Amino acid sequence: MRPIGPVCLILCLALSIAVCAQEFSGVGAFFSLGSSARALGLGRAFAALADDEGAVLHNPAALASYEGFGASSVFVRQFGGITYGAATFATSYFGGLLALLDSGRISSGDGTLRYASQGIVLGGGLPLGPFGFGVRWRFLNVSAPSSGSGWALDPCMTFTTESLRVAMLLESALSTPVRYESGSVEGFAPSLTIGTAATLAPAEHVEWNLVFQADGLITASTRLAMGLETWVEGLGARVGYDGQGVTYGLSARLLGLQLDWAYAMRSDLGGSHRVGLTLRW
Repeated sequence: MRPIGPVCLILCLALSIAVCAQEFSGVGAFFSLGSSARALGLGRAFAALADDEGAVLHNPAALASYEGFGASSVFVRQFGGITYGAATFATSYFGGLLALLDSGRISSGDGTLRYASQGIVLGGGLPLGPFGFGVRWRFLNVSAPSSGSGWALDPCMTFTTESLRVAMLLESALSTPVRYESGSVEGFAPSLTIGTAATLAPAEHVEWNLVFQADGLITASTRLAMGLETWVEGLGARVGYDGQGVTYGLSARLLGLQLDWAYAMRSDLGGSHRVGLTLRW
């Protein structure tokens, strides 16, 4: 079978299963906030494309083909209220991420409430012909209003041809639940992600990327996302749909420095701006 065969089969499977588009819930939702303004601009459909530091979170199997060393950071006031920030580093075959989330103090009838959590992600990938195989370890610590921690291990893979990529990520294949001081327990729900990316280079220094992704395929909360990106020299622009609304993004890169901006539209919670800065050697 030609390489395009398995790509088309997996894409058809993803589209047939993804019959609704909803947001994830539970402790794993912390990591769905992402670490990349570029990925947000593409509707978070980044598992297959993952050709930069965002691979650490979105699909570490792609680190099998990552070259050099890169460090990136992102900060956002999520949908008008929650403060979220993440810092990522990546090198060949390996990368890590640290993320922080804080709601600030929210007034209520009984005083004030606050939610705060921290996450660590370690990921790695190794090549085997056109395949890349990897694993992602996620650690979540909740510090307020009640403290607790837990972790999940997620195997992943990529399949790459000259212009097409396929990615699979099995979330929480192995995990320990978050156990709170209050005695309550909240587990990481297993979930399957399938993504595809097609890349075209119609002219020198011009590139187009078309991406599709389905998350939560073995859960009751499936999300279908897609995006389109173009690069001309060092300038990039993108548009996407993340299952809840339209997303946009712009990028500019010069030498080893790249600046990314993204905006996610929400009718209920307001829009969310995200700015990312990346330095590569």
